[in-house]
Amino acid sequence: MIDQQGRQEPPTRPRGSRFSALRSLFRRGKKPPTLGVQLLVIVNGAMAILLVAFLVLDYRRELSDRLEQKRIALQEEAKTILPAVSRLRPGGLDAVQEYLDAVCRQMHDAESPGHHITVDIGAAVIQSTAHGRSSTEMFQAMQQSLAAQQSAGLGEHDLVVGSADEGDATVYVSEDVAVLRRAVFGQVLWRLVGILALGVVAAVVASTVLLRMVARPVSRFVTTVTAISEENFEVHFHSAKSRELAALAIAIEAMSERLQATAEQRQGEMAKAREIQEHLLPTSAVVPGVTLAALYRPAADVAGDYYDILPLADGSWILCVADVCGHGVPAAMSAAMLKALLLNAAEHHVAPGELLKFINSRFVVLSPPGIFASMLLVRWEPQRGVLQYASAGHEPGLLLRSDGTITELGATGFLLGIESEASWSTEEFSPRAGERLLATTDGVAETWSPRGELFGREKLQSLVRNSGAEPVEETVGRLNRALVDHQGSSATTDDMTILVAEFVTSAVPAGAANQSPEAVALGGGRNASEREQGMLH
Repeated sequence: MIDQQGRQEPPTRPRGSRFSALRSLFRRGKKPPTLGVQLLVIVNGAMAILLVAFLVLDYRRELSDRLEQKRIALQEEAKTILPAVSRLRPGGLDAVQEYLDAVCRQMHDAESPGHHITVDIGAAVIQSTAHGRSSTEMFQAMQQSLAAQQSAGLGEHDLVVGSADEGDATVYVSEDVAVLRRAVFGQVLWRLVGILALGVVAAVVASTVLLRMVARPVSRFVTTVTAISEENFEVHFHSAKSRELAALAIAIEAMSERLQATAEQRQGEMAKAREIQEHLLPTSAVVPGVTLAALYRPAADVAGDYYDILPLADGSWILCVADVCGHGVPAAMSAAMLKALLLNAAEHHVAPGELLKFINSRFVVLSPPGIFASMLLVRWEPQRGVLQYASAGHEPGLLLRSDGTITELGATGFLLGIESEASWSTEEFSPRAGERLLATTDGVAETWSPRGELFGREKLQSLVRNSGAEPVEETVGRLNRALVDHQGSSATTDDMTILVAEFVTSAVPAGAANQSPEAVALGGGRNASEREQGMLH
């Protein structure tokens, strides 16, 4: 891969889409709750809060009513006791005491919990002793509770008090509020059971309605939109249960139709672009003294990789492998530009370094900023049996020598498109019969496995070194199978091009070099985006 500064970019792991972070959350199980679950939680939670609020208010209202009723009853009782106290008073305080005790003994705690009577006559205070509650503190508590009832209302103290007075005599009658509170709480609990039963029924009905009217239609919308995002335009909405959902369904259907039309148009345009690009590649070639085979596999519909085999006017041949930065249509257009520039350069020069200089001077002018390319040019002179090459920052070519060693054809200058005045040196070799040249783009060595491992140059060299005497077509096929096995289920992240040349003779006599035996047409690949080619002499 080539970066924006024109340097050979170090291998990096393939990057995901802009939604990879969100998708990784889904894969880790941190999925947000579904709309149905959220609706159930919100609706049922709101109903539960309202129910609790209702019960609290109902409890307070019921307690207030019961306390008020009890206060009135105690006040009426005090009014009844007061005339009797007035009649008994001339007979002495003991008579009043006996009367109060008699009245209290008739009151049971089950019906009148904490019942107590106190009479304040002048400077004397008389309390009933029947239930053992007589004390100064008790009288003070009755007075405080009575004062609080008159100023702050009931329910703030532990006693509810009724009173009646006449002259200097005041009768106080009290009962315990705690027992009354428990009784009211018990009634509210029983009422809660009935309300809960009705609430459960209401929650089930509301949840069912919400699921049918909102959650399920939205789920169908999600399924449909997801299918559309995957370019499955055969899914449709059949019904919507509300005006808003119907409008949304119509809008999504219209969007789907527009996307389908755009996708079909794009597919047609890409098919034509792929056809044009494939037409730019060599379909047959007869190179004297060389047997050739190639593999061309774009990562997308069209590729930024380019390879070519061209005859020169002096009888020599050019083998070219190039790689434009990026992928897809922009890279493919630049690759087509390189094809035209190479054809033009071949009319004026034969040395690989001069060809690269000619191409670069025009590529810098014609290509937009940030577009760079690497290119390996190999010139084969069949009459002399000499191989020359120049490399514009391209992936190193591999020359497999007869002794089993490998000579790397490294870069002899910068990438194309960086500097208009750049130049490249030309290196020369004299290959022997049986020696092989392998030229690739960086997409081969940088193929990733599902475990995140690179195919790598070392493995590529090992496969080339062990190719032995097998035909070049079998070598290309074996390399392709190794790449497919290594890649597994991983996505293809870069274009791949392989060109293998075997030198069958060290030199070809001039007469033989001028012969033109019938060229063997090249075969197709396994699918529309992959093309495996064999070119035989």
